Amino acid sequence: MKILVVSNNYPSTRFPGCGAFVYNLVQEFAKANQVTVIAPEKAHDAFKPKAAESYGNEVCTVLRPKHLSFSNKKILGFNTVSLTRYFTKKAVSQELSNLESKPDVVYCHFLINAVPVLDYVEKNSLPLVIASGESAYSDWQTQPLATQEKLKKLASHFVCVSESNKERLIKLGFDAGKMTVVPNAVNTELFKPLDKLACKKKLGYSEKDFVVGFVGHFIERKGPNRVIQAIKQLNNPAIKLVCVGAGSELEQNNFTQVIPPVPNSSLPEIFNAFDVFCLPTLHEGHCNAIEEAKACAVPVISSLGTSVELQLTSSEGVLIDPKNISAIASALSSLIECEGLYKQLVDGLSAGKNYSIEQRSQKILNIISQFVIWEG
Repeated sequence: MKILVVSNNYPSTRFPGCGAFVYNLVQEFAKANQVTVIAPEKAHDAFKPKAAESYGNEVCTVLRPKHLSFSNKKILGFNTVSLTRYFTKKAVSQELSNLESKPDVVYCHFLINAVPVLDYVEKNSLPLVIASGESAYSDWQTQPLATQEKLKKLASHFVCVSESNKERLIKLGFDAGKMTVVPNAVNTELFKPLDKLACKKKLGYSEKDFVVGFVGHFIERKGPNRVIQAIKQLNNPAIKLVCVGAGSELEQNNFTQVIPPVPNSSLPEIFNAFDVFCLPTLHEGHCNAIEEAKACAVPVISSLGTSVELQLTSSEGVLIDPKNISAIASALSSLIECEGLYKQLVDGLSAGKNYSIEQRSQKILNIISQFVIWEG
């Protein structure tokens, strides 16, 4: 099959930590298919320095059209995001017109990436499969009604990462009969248990340190500052925090090490340095970082009342109210003080059979192939 993937969240030499879950999936697609990726980039990002580390081996053809970006601001009643959308579509359309051959199917990561290809899909009568794993659909709801209706008409199928995503799409008026839930997965050859002490030492910690890990954007929704507040409440000098990511400023303290976003290939050693992974997120699609922690046999503390409940069992971690700092602190304390509980979680995760990226890729390819018109 010739698969065209469209995603504005794809790693590059400047942002190797970006969109690892998309990258891993399409590399699997490419093992038995011809894959072209269109990854639109903001023009001003071209001036940013290249990272020291590569994001990984690339087996797909990757096209990176540059577009002007005007953020998302209201000026005298005009929202500048409409300009960004216009220039993004223009850049993607130019790339589509230059394709040497027509794809068999177009696969878009998230609804926003399907919008620029709607005219192309309609003109060429191509199947359009959309992966939906958004934590929220606020951007989609600001799209013009004509665009919303056109996408609903042209979409062949939706691959939802969770039942929660499926339910939200249905509420937005999408056809439930066009949806299949296929949860996110990780590369289990990469994410696996490693020597914990050796991994801790690489980050400058000892066996006596209890390392709490956070991986994700430094934003209110993800909650890194709530983790910091919980650790402050415990006032235990043995607790150290490692935050991998970037974004808003973190609360000042003397126990946190910040690691900027890194390529996916560098994350397994970092995850294995964690004694626990803590993500008090307010909402998710299906959290990749949680799956990565689980694959490394690291117990997880995360959120009640969110889709996380469907990916974290009591044998894998602890679910808490993500807004309750004392509850986060209590969960951390219980894993530190109760060695039996902690060992039970680690043993359960170590013995568990992880759902692999290879299995996920094959499920999605099976879905895609149903809509391809085979010649001959």
